[in-house]
Amino acid sequence: MLSLPAIDTKLNVWTLAAVLTALYGLCGILRGWWHASLGKRRRLIRAYRRMAPYVRHDYVTELFGEPAWEHRQTVRTYGADAGADEDELDVVLRDVELTVRTWPLGLLGYLVTWCNEHDEVLMYSLTTRSRLFRPRISVGPYRITLGRTPLSSLPAPGQDDAGPWHGLGARRFSYAEQHYFGNPGGYLHWAVGVSDAGSPAHPPIGCTEDTWGPTELAGYRRQARINSVLIIGSTIDLESVLPYGIAPDHDRVRLLELRHPARVTLASRYHAVISTGKHWKNRREN
Repeated sequence: MLSLPAIDTKLNVWTLAAVLTALYGLCGILRGWWHASLGKRRRLIRAYRRMAPYVRHDYVTELFGEPAWEHRQTVRTYGADAGADEDELDVVLRDVELTVRTWPLGLLGYLVTWCNEHDEVLMYSLTTRSRLFRPRISVGPYRITLGRTPLSSLPAPGQDDAGPWHGLGARRFSYAEQHYFGNPGGYLHWAVGVSDAGSPAHPPIGCTEDTWGPTELAGYRRQARINSVLIIGSTIDLESVLPYGIAPDHDRVRLLELRHPARVTLASRYHAVISTGKHWKNRREN
């Protein structure tokens, strides 16, 4: 009579358990990578598109969590002279202290809000610092992609318009220009530009009073890619904010050491799978 070989069911059970554990660990690695990279990027873009001027600060924290930095900064705002005649109201500039809050979006970028004493968001900015974070943003009737769209894709500032603003020092630099489209743009002001806190970085080299002419400005706008956008829904005087207010203060945010979230997730998952595999191997040998 033909005899069947003996089957070690105990060995098969442990092998199946090890395979299932490895598959579970692999799924965890893929899920962690998604939530830390591409999935996180989609969540941030979706949350940003839900923002608007004059929303509450609590609403922003529901979308992005608690900010990492908070400080007070004085800006100038336009307002009517309270002592003037009602028939002839004069517009005056006043100094107002706003609360500036900054969120680091991992290694992808930064979100900054400027709030009044009632914690209403008067203006807010978004900055990209990674090739993985290239959100498409509406600037009035135009659509731009942070980190890719050149400044020349938007209308050039007119002679009667304020700006552009630029600054270039030994370490810091920034460039900003404003755009206003009336009713098609919801009567909002947009400031777009290049910040040293974002990427790609393109310093406005040669932006001195003697050499920064129309030709040099047009050449810079063709080469520089927009990495920051500031949306203003109030009567704030942009001269008191730009150019460096278009993005977070680089000297402040660079002090925070950030590790790549996807790399951290993959490393932790990898070590967890290796540890589990060694545990099952030891049990099989025993």
